[in-house]
Amino acid sequence: MTALIVIVWSVIGFIAGGMIATELGPLFGWRHQEGMSAYFGLLFGSPLGLIAGAVFGFQMSRSFGSDAKKRLNFLFVTLVSVGALVGGAFAFEAYRTRDHLDSMIWLTCTMRLPEGVAAPPKDTKSTLELRSDKETRRSSQYNVPDWEMKDGRATAQNSVEVYRATVNRNAAIAIGDGPTYVFKVGAPARPKTYSYESEWMTPVTVEGAGGVALEARCGM
Repeated sequence: MTALIVIVWSVIGFIAGGMIATELGPLFGWRHQEGMSAYFGLLFGSPLGLIAGAVFGFQMSRSFGSDAKKRLNFLFVTLVSVGALVGGAFAFEAYRTRDHLDSMIWLTCTMRLPEGVAAPPKDTKSTLELRSDKETRRSSQYNVPDWEMKDGRATAQNSVEVYRATVNRNAAIAIGDGPTYVFKVGAPARPKTYSYESEWMTPVTVEGAGGVALEARCGM
């Protein structure tokens, strides 16, 4: 029974030590980027946790003397507690991600200037912001779209990632220092890739003064 207790607590210590060390990795110069802190957890935290778990299990088993029933109860409580912890973690993760999409999808909006309006200078930056009741995300602040002429009108595209499911999505487009044009995105809560494309839309609201009568067509 002692050997089984030691094995169980060694496994617990191995996993717990690795997880704790992974989170503490940046304190020792192992960044979270590129999985570096995970290597730190595996190389240093897990072995230390394994040793600590084995020692703890052995000491606890010894503390029960020759009482095999107490050892069995301790092992049972340990396994039940671990099972409850794992089950709780899975339940929490399922609840936390219940409104997440199965995989990331792109919201791409094509903006169109009125006829006769010249495209902005080539170094003019543009941002596309996803606004919803679940998340807010912006495209790169360094994005400089490629404007081209289609049917006599200047058009360009911008994209932003979408991770969460909701039907309440808006696309806010800003060109340079001009106003922000907000468009309603009528995509389903969980669209399949390339399954949605709107017609040309006028903004539901314009934040800021000036600007032109910008139109947009959004797809996912």
